[in-house]
Amino acid sequence: MAEDIGKALKMFSREEEEKLARDQAARLGYPYVNLVGFPFTPEVLSVIPKDQSKLLSLVSFYKMNEVVKVATDNPKNPALIPFLQDLATATNLKFYLYFCSESSIRYGLAQLEFVKEAPRTLEKHVISQEYISGKLGGANDLKAIGQKILETSATEMMDIIFAGAIHINASDVHIEPSEEVARLRYRIDGILQDVTNIPLQTYKALRNRIKYLAKMKMNITEEPQDERFDVQIGTQNIDIRVSLMPTAWGEVIVTRLLNPSGALVTLEKLGFNQKALADIKEAITKPNGAIFNTGPTGSGKTTTLYAILQTLNKPEVKIITLEDPIEYRIAGIDQSQVNPEVGFDFASGLKHALRQDPDIVMVGEIRDKETAETALQAALTGHLVLTTLHTNSAPSAIPRMIDLGVRPFLLSGSINLIIAQRLVRKICQACKGTGGSCAACSGTGYSGRIAIIETLKISPKIEELIARKASVNEYETVARLEGMIPMREDGLAKVRLGLTSEAEVNRVTSA
Repeated sequence: MAEDIGKALKMFSREEEEKLARDQAARLGYPYVNLVGFPFTPEVLSVIPKDQSKLLSLVSFYKMNEVVKVATDNPKNPALIPFLQDLATATNLKFYLYFCSESSIRYGLAQLEFVKEAPRTLEKHVISQEYISGKLGGANDLKAIGQKILETSATEMMDIIFAGAIHINASDVHIEPSEEVARLRYRIDGILQDVTNIPLQTYKALRNRIKYLAKMKMNITEEPQDERFDVQIGTQNIDIRVSLMPTAWGEVIVTRLLNPSGALVTLEKLGFNQKALADIKEAITKPNGAIFNTGPTGSGKTTTLYAILQTLNKPEVKIITLEDPIEYRIAGIDQSQVNPEVGFDFASGLKHALRQDPDIVMVGEIRDKETAETALQAALTGHLVLTTLHTNSAPSAIPRMIDLGVRPFLLSGSINLIIAQRLVRKICQACKGTGGSCAACSGTGYSGRIAIIETLKISPKIEELIARKASVNEYETVARLEGMIPMREDGLAKVRLGLTSEAEVNRVTSA
């Protein structure tokens, strides 16, 4: 009896709550909805990011084509309407706000806990080849692409910006707001080039779209954010790495475009001089030892290591890579992407990789003593280790590792070869470097890039220098006497062959 009375009182209380909610909705001028027991679907619930749903006490409960119905018990929240406006521009959806009871919101938010986030690999924004052809038309240079972008609606602009970037072989897209406009630039062959200026209102819609696809926090504008998302442009699957940084005029958006399924370059096609190519081939035929490739970001280090991996990739060999990020997929190789947020960094990843019985390990980058010493010990105990390091030259790599705290004896016995390289722009063959109105190079006089390189082998004299922790100049002197061709000299040789210009060589070797 008491149980029946309790149920009746609870039911009466719920009915009273919904009646009050219905009356309040009418006073506020919003339609009313009761969500308790509502048949939610994951697709509809996922329209609003989970953290935003909880923060704003907001639940999406209906979606049909471009129409989405959302409910809240607190429509007076000053952040609510701006958020829905930003979300509308980001998703190209129309949102209709309903009022509901507190119990309704609790029920809706509880359903979010049953919605599992889809794996990143399954989430993909698709831009069809027909769409690209129709929108880009015959635009083949920066000026023409910039014009097509300005002719595109705000809701479609992101697609055209990325499609244009891929079409013209840009590696990065920069969108930089100022007081009056947002500047759009592509990085092509390592150099940033202006594409067009975007109206600020359009920039905001574009920013919201990118933040939504990358699952960034829409309402956070005063903190940096880094995320990623996938785009299929025609037949190409592109990994978009997004970095946002707040500035005086808004968030600067920088995206790196990676094509993991893109064509890989072989060692022979990298343009290395014959001595460097011979040194590399000799080093990779050894069953163990370390090969370091050094240089700044964007100098082609990873491309060279991928070319080496292709040469070494055979059925009888087990190869494991630790990367950040995985830039290309190679069949037959176990590729792993580090994730420092969960404790899976290069150091811990390398220790795990060595338990997998590999013959060859590639470590994306040496950043600390622990990773360096683990890699070198692996090289001493029967593994071939490929890795990168940020230094200006091959000889300066050794003092750099000693500065990290690596013990000199580990360096002497474990290193097969140190490579240093830069990328220089190639003279455009369509206009022979005269630039002007040339569409092939967008008037720059350059099209494509080629590597300039130096290689340092660890000789007995170099080992003596390691033992007494010699200076960079001493390594340079001995390396030259033993036949090392410095990068600058390799670059000037390519100038004489008509492949690049002396200005380009000076630009990348000035350090």
